[in-house]
Amino acid sequence: MKKLYSIDKASVSDIKGITKLRVALLKEVDEIQTKEEEAKIISATKNYLETEIPNHNFVSYIAKNDEEVVSVSGVSFFKRPPYLENLQGVEAYILNMYTLPNHRSQGLARQLLEKCIEECKKRNVKRIWLHASKDGEPLYKSMGFSSKGSEMELFL
Repeated sequence: MKKLYSIDKASVSDIKGITKLRVALLKEVDEIQTKEEEAKIISATKNYLETEIPNHNFVSYIAKNDEEVVSVSGVSFFKRPPYLENLQGVEAYILNMYTLPNHRSQGLARQLLEKCIEECKKRNVKRIWLHASKDGEPLYKSMGFSSKGSEMELFL
């Protein structure tokens, strides 16, 4: 039986769930080794999200199964000096894409990524970029991202 999920734009009330999945992601890619590192990441992430979600500099889409956040995405928006491919300089960085292992292969990451791209289009972002895990690369390629060195990018 297929599980039921809701997909929503995250709010400040979702910070605990977003942080939980961010920690799970960082542990999975071996970027958190100790309880002390985990505590630092939890505190810093919470502080960042409490500021950046209300300021709209960071947008997250989440998938919930009942009330549990089981999949997450994030987009950080910024403006850099213009260059030929992006004369407005508006860019977005996708990060924090993660789905709990027992909820994978349900299309959640694709749905969340689509929401992130829609948000970027609404904000007139010209370039979206990210660093992909080996497991994530096929999804990003299927959505039009191309590899450029250690990162992947999509021009809108």
